[in-house]
Amino acid sequence: MPIAKVQILRIFFALASLILTVLVHANTIPRNDPEKMLVQATNELLNLSREARDYAKQDPQRYYDEVAGIIGQVIDKNYFARGVMATYASQRLYRSLPTDAEKTAFNARITRFADTLQAVLIEKYADALLTFGGERIDVQNITSSGSPDTKVSLLQTIYDKNNKTYNVQYNLQKKSDGLWLINNVIVEGINMGATYRNQFSEAVDKHQGDVDYVVDHWGELMNNPQKSTEKNDAQ
Repeated sequence: MPIAKVQILRIFFALASLILTVLVHANTIPRNDPEKMLVQATNELLNLSREARDYAKQDPQRYYDEVAGIIGQVIDKNYFARGVMATYASQRLYRSLPTDAEKTAFNARITRFADTLQAVLIEKYADALLTFGGERIDVQNITSSGSPDTKVSLLQTIYDKNNKTYNVQYNLQKKSDGLWLINNVIVEGINMGATYRNQFSEAVDKHQGDVDYVVDHWGELMNNPQKSTEKNDAQ
């Protein structure tokens, strides 16, 4: 068999193995019941994090990809991204754009940011999972207003080994296909959507209104706040 053909086959089998590895962990999570969805996603993530302790340091990207295969099924990344971008992703701004090219760029910017924001969230969440030493996680429905048919809030209570509790609230919405997705998270009273929205607005202000720069460098700006100051000093 020609050497080139052997190399191609090796690459094919390597890629197939990688895809199978991701698919094994990325079981389809049913989204017709918000509480069951959250419980199953949480259990799969905890199981994955336990398995990943053996390889995460040597192959972190494999671990992040596997976490993404689970989280990506239950988070409404476009809704979350629009909420963080706020006025910079509003329909009012979109309608004010005079050309189709500008409207296309507007939508592309939101898509880029949704992907980047989800990647940053997944990496932070995945790293936290590796250190988790909890004994129990409970989930309860705490919906108190609005329509429970289309919007619910679920409270996740995490118990550590010393029986100390940590609360995470998930806000979920039923989409047009009748299935549920998470659109915001509140960790110990800290609204993640509002926090990121404030950080996004501040970053755009610091970069003289350059929304594309903030979108394209969001991960760096969140991990290294000094980068914002450095860019301003260079201008």
